[in-house]
Amino acid sequence: MAYQPENTFATPMPGGKSEPMNHLSYKKGPGRDVGAGANDDRAWLLCRGVKSLLRCDEAEVISGIARYVVSQHAGLRLLSALIERSRRTLFPALIALVGGVKSFLAVRSLRPGDSSDGVVWIARLGNERRAIEPLVRSFPELGWTELKFHWRPEPMSLSALAGKLGAASRRLLRMARLLDRRYEFFKTLRVIELIAYYKRYLGVFQNSRFCLAVTSNHSNPHGIGFNLAARKCGVPVILITHGMPVRPIAKLSYDLAVVHCEAARQAYLEAGCRMDRVFAHGRRQDYAPMPAGSLPDRLAVGIFLCKEVNEERLRALVESLLSNPRVSSVLVRPHPTNLWTGLDAWIAARNDRRLRRASGGSVSCDLENSDVVLAGNSSVLVEAVTAGRPSGYVSDLDHGSPDLHAFVSSGLIYPIDDNLSFDPDAMLRFYQRPGWTDSLRFFANIDEDEESVAARVGAAMRELLRAPNQKYFERAPGARPYGTGSVSDLSIGQKAS
Repeated sequence: MAYQPENTFATPMPGGKSEPMNHLSYKKGPGRDVGAGANDDRAWLLCRGVKSLLRCDEAEVISGIARYVVSQHAGLRLLSALIERSRRTLFPALIALVGGVKSFLAVRSLRPGDSSDGVVWIARLGNERRAIEPLVRSFPELGWTELKFHWRPEPMSLSALAGKLGAASRRLLRMARLLDRRYEFFKTLRVIELIAYYKRYLGVFQNSRFCLAVTSNHSNPHGIGFNLAARKCGVPVILITHGMPVRPIAKLSYDLAVVHCEAARQAYLEAGCRMDRVFAHGRRQDYAPMPAGSLPDRLAVGIFLCKEVNEERLRALVESLLSNPRVSSVLVRPHPTNLWTGLDAWIAARNDRRLRRASGGSVSCDLENSDVVLAGNSSVLVEAVTAGRPSGYVSDLDHGSPDLHAFVSSGLIYPIDDNLSFDPDAMLRFYQRPGWTDSLRFFANIDEDEESVAARVGAAMRELLRAPNQKYFERAPGARPYGTGSVSDLSIGQKAS
């Protein structure tokens, strides 16, 4: 299909409290009328998305990350102080609007000559890209187009924004001021960003013939906005996750999902997500049994961090390890989106040859070079024990709530006590106990490999591409309504309850 110029703000922006956030029905070219029967539900899509985002932002880890980001940058600390002093004035709403404009402009426009059919995908963060790119490489015949992010406004994006910003900005300002009276500023900002991403993606979908929309994000403004815009335009949505979900989970709808494990699948369905087909990432190629004997006398310990770091707790952990005669070295691997700006300076100042930062290679390589792994609320603990590395959960190493993913309470991961006592032999005995592998299977699909699961996912994507008449928001008569959670295929061999 030939590229068409975008008219991104054609649909009205949110109005008063009693109005739906999107008023116009959608008709998209010859043969793409998705039907009038779903218009009422579609009109409330964005409203539901905003409510889902606000619900997600109630999570302690989200507010903790927001505060942590501000603490790391002097400019943000100053801006935050100004916003707090000017609450219930126009200033916070104007800052939120600027954030929305930046989000709108961050999505690169489709250009003449770009493909505008087949599969469209987004990846704003590195871990999202790593989750989706293997499918892009495995099934190039599906015709993949990435909507890339960039931080320099393009003329085409500015043109689309300038032509429609007047009326929309007034509505956004009014909404931002209403939100500012009730919520912390970061929540107001993220709602405005969500609406901006939604409008941006809506313009893309309305002027293209994409048949599938693939994302790896379900909790941030860009991921939720992408999902809602695709569903508004009748495009099936596919979720390829890159880790365990954090509760509360946005109540979204997916035609196909590849989740971290059975525990993650249950979490999505309990949150009210609708997933028509669900697969679990294959881990058999990474699986290795725990050591049957004893651990070496001298141990290399790997510490794998979340994006937000409790610096004081990390320092105490490292000092405890380096004072232990069994520890030969400590490797610190930061999150791909590391938010602690002082990590490298701290390691350099410590000036100890036994302490080093990971070089930036693959997670599997750093796991291979570690005899024991320690982490906080990170999905890497699942990868570590899957690879046969005894691992320990360290509370307060990040700003998430204790045992965020229930790894400890489910019997999967050995807990390090509050005093940071390091007993590797007790840790190994924990993993050698009968029945532990059953706990592992709940968090890792070790019965299937990545290649076989990818083949089944590719076949399911082809089925969706061959079923254009099913591209509409409301399901056929007799199907479950939006948000009820249904599953027709589980790669781990279990049916949804």
